[in-house]
Amino acid sequence: MEQGLRVVFQTRYSFLGSSGWRSEASKNAAVLFDPERLARRFDLFCRMNLACLRDQTDGDFRLLVLTSTQMPADHLKLLTEACADTLGADRALVLPRAPGGAGQWLRQFMQRKMADVSHSAQVVLDDDDAVSADFVESVRREGEHAVRSLRPGQDCVYLSYATGMTARFNPDGTVDLMDRVVPFTNLGLTLVAPTGTQRNPFMLAHKKVARRHDVRVFYDQRPWYLRAVHDTNDSRALHGDDPLPAERVTAAMAQFPLLRGLDMAALRTDVQGQAAE
Repeated sequence: MEQGLRVVFQTRYSFLGSSGWRSEASKNAAVLFDPERLARRFDLFCRMNLACLRDQTDGDFRLLVLTSTQMPADHLKLLTEACADTLGADRALVLPRAPGGAGQWLRQFMQRKMADVSHSAQVVLDDDDAVSADFVESVRREGEHAVRSLRPGQDCVYLSYATGMTARFNPDGTVDLMDRVVPFTNLGLTLVAPTGTQRNPFMLAHKKVARRHDVRVFYDQRPWYLRAVHDTNDSRALHGDDPLPAERVTAAMAQFPLLRGLDMAALRTDVQGQAAE
């Protein structure tokens, strides 16, 4: 068995089953696989999830995309090709699975297919969210330190990145950014443990993680993630109402290059303001 730490992002993509989603879509195949909804989710997946992983400064990671066996064949093909084209078939794997528990399916795959590495960092990343370009670097650094620091009898450590941003996709096609500070958020929540562990980050209520496990929470004066808010969110999309100004949006592009491909409302307003002057 190889030593070292493998970083594995785990994404639910139109998965029909139990995975912590609160929306009706996750329980209703007609809604979940509606062509318009699938098109919208695919666009967000490419612009957020795949884009942020494409931009990682440390490219040594894997992406597991858990989807449904009932996914329409043409969309499953589109999804698989997008993952392979962006990250390569060796780094991105699409896993169509029957209805059930997302955590159980992902745990089974880790145990059966990825146990050639002693320890893994399993990272939650929803299909419409994003992490900073240096996220893998941080997870590897902090995760390897956590493994070295395990006490006798301790089997895991969770990493929680509290500071991030909300990316609000507006009806007019523009995007606003707002600060977000949420300890134990599911976004980027990382389980550091032996690869063959019985645990999985989708098999616990993330808000209760600190009651049951050792957690290292990072409050930094910088954002580590983008939480997307839009018209097809699968969970409650709470956010502030004060969009960041143009200079903050421009600064965020260093950590999130994908923002350059979005229509940022603050930058449009700034340009219009300069033109008026």
